[in-house]
Amino acid sequence: MNRLFLLLFLSFFSFSDIKFDGIVEDTEWSDAEVYDLPFEISPSYNTKAEHETLVYIKNDSNNLYVAFKALGNKEYIRAGIRARDGINWLDDQVAIGIDTFGDGRYYIRFSANPLGSIGDNKVDNKDDFDGSYNVEFDAKARLTNFGYEVEFVIPFSSLNFPDTNNQQWALMLSRKLYNKGTEARYMNYKKIDGAGCIICQSDEFYSVDNIVKKNKKRLIPSFTANSVRERNPEGNMNEEPIDSEVSLGGEYEFDGNNFEFTINPDFSQVEADQSQININSTTALRFDEKRIFFNEGKDFLSSDLATVYTRSINDPEYAIKLYNRGEKHSYYFLDAEDATTPIIVPGYQRSYSGLLGKSHANIFSYNYNIEKGQNIGFLATNRDYEEGGASTLYSLKGNFLFNEIYRTRFELVSTDMDEPISNVINTSNVSKEHTYNLDGESFSGYGGAFGLSRETENWETRYYFATKSPNYRSDLGFTTENDWKKHSLNHKYKYRSNGLIRSGNIEIRKDLMQDYDGNIIDQETVLSARAELENQLNINFSWDNSHKASFERYTFKNIKDYNFGVSYSPSAKFWMRFGYDWGERIARNINVPEIGDRKDFSFNSSFQLTDQFRLQYRYRKNQLTSKATNEDYFSGYITSLRGTYQFDKNSFFKLVHEYNNFNDDSYTQALFQWQPDSATIFYFGGTVNQEDIEGTWEVEGSQVYMKLQYLFNFD
Repeated sequence: MNRLFLLLFLSFFSFSDIKFDGIVEDTEWSDAEVYDLPFEISPSYNTKAEHETLVYIKNDSNNLYVAFKALGNKEYIRAGIRARDGINWLDDQVAIGIDTFGDGRYYIRFSANPLGSIGDNKVDNKDDFDGSYNVEFDAKARLTNFGYEVEFVIPFSSLNFPDTNNQQWALMLSRKLYNKGTEARYMNYKKIDGAGCIICQSDEFYSVDNIVKKNKKRLIPSFTANSVRERNPEGNMNEEPIDSEVSLGGEYEFDGNNFEFTINPDFSQVEADQSQININSTTALRFDEKRIFFNEGKDFLSSDLATVYTRSINDPEYAIKLYNRGEKHSYYFLDAEDATTPIIVPGYQRSYSGLLGKSHANIFSYNYNIEKGQNIGFLATNRDYEEGGASTLYSLKGNFLFNEIYRTRFELVSTDMDEPISNVINTSNVSKEHTYNLDGESFSGYGGAFGLSRETENWETRYYFATKSPNYRSDLGFTTENDWKKHSLNHKYKYRSNGLIRSGNIEIRKDLMQDYDGNIIDQETVLSARAELENQLNINFSWDNSHKASFERYTFKNIKDYNFGVSYSPSAKFWMRFGYDWGERIARNINVPEIGDRKDFSFNSSFQLTDQFRLQYRYRKNQLTSKATNEDYFSGYITSLRGTYQFDKNSFFKLVHEYNNFNDDSYTQALFQWQPDSATIFYFGGTVNQEDIEGTWEVEGSQVYMKLQYLFNFD
């Protein structure tokens, strides 16, 4: 009898162990906590979900295990085999969001589609997604007769959590589906508009007892090599010697502190930034941060005034980070030595930029965390230049919620500048108190922001004020203009139904922007509307009237602008968006600014030919025409075609061709990528640049490159 009991006991535990294969068997999940997703939060507002979704959660000493059974709607499932984070826009998916501190400061969201492709994001207390965030986890999935099911395995070492024996983790469980062709979202609790961030409202938790946190111990060496050919001024093609580099990064965790370092990092981007049209712009363009080292801790650096822009740390010889996420007190520190330093000097409706030599950068941030995503924090930055001079910035900011529907936030910034002496910027333009050239001047500035909002199920009202003084400058941030104050007031009505229009909104906004002498830079009224119809047909329209606007002391009145857009995705195979903007715009890049007639077109489309092969086409045209002569101030377009073959969720081959009509040049890029985890990555590819010279396409340069980066995990 005892022998039989022992066999039954061992048999139960052998069957209850998780077999990570994407098959959700009752025996292996019989001892799990069970949850469901009873609410449709979009497009309906907290109504009963039409299809059932079951969620199972359990853990052992090392991992959290999560399983989803997504029932129903099988004939409308949309999914493809995607690269990491490629599932967020067009696919069915299920996700678990985990707030380990339970105070709403942020949560980590792990998601997967019905074919097992994965995505992970960090979502802050304003519900902004950081898509560049990557940690260790995996998922497997399969289609079934009832829908699909997914299994996740999430190592505890991928989560930061309090150093206590008993953990209570807030959960946000969600499912995105195309219910009879219309995008819908289910959740495990009601989402109340205005009641704070999404995870703040969670009333469901998962308990973990006596968890032993494993400290992270990781090394990430990498090797890069590239070969470059460029045409010299004499017209000959020169091939440079193969350039190879070895880099080393790592992470070590101790007593709740996380230390990261990188030595001689390769921060070059293999995939080019998306081209932007800047022919009528007088300020520098901003691009997203994509470098892995800066992923963790970006939430410490959030700012309405862009006080930190980590891409301003351009080519560091080394960089180190130290951060701690305590239950109430959190801090972040970064130190970096930059070999080549980009600098942006903001001015009155213009910016000036150049590239300096070495600099040393420091960033420190502290947050005091309050429940429901509320916090108050302090930020300081410093940059010392090899050419001499330094810049410092201090910021105090806060975010608070009142009576569930009122939210306020503020930010106060002080800046000090001792300029280096350099000739990389050369302009005769001056501000009220100093030149824009780097000539050793010293000055101080300030900035600020304040917002107050009220949001309910159907109505949303917001007031926002922001300013940057004439001497404001943030060399480790992204400031392209100063000497302005802006007030903005908007009121929105939100609509939901089960009819033809599933959801939509109508909004009116009034803006007033002035300089510090009281001159109006822009005074405008904006009316906009958006409607989401069945079968993924979305339409938006806006009308903008600048009652009074000025550029470099020239004043214009009643500049009208119209915007129309439509997107359509009838199936998993096709998505498109068309935009047409017309009206009037100031021609800025001429000696005397004038009002011209504007016509802008854009067309984006995606064709999913198979589960693994996708074509994407993009076209953008901008045109501004003189009212007096009917001649173009400028007219041109950028078009691109991209084909991607996804071998599996870890590897793909991509071929991209882009033509820039403004510059009469083009590039073609071929790239193979393999990324089996968050930090291991292998690239191999090449780019060919061509230029149209007197009707003949000539190769102006080419590059072949490779990178191998590998994660050694000693957790």
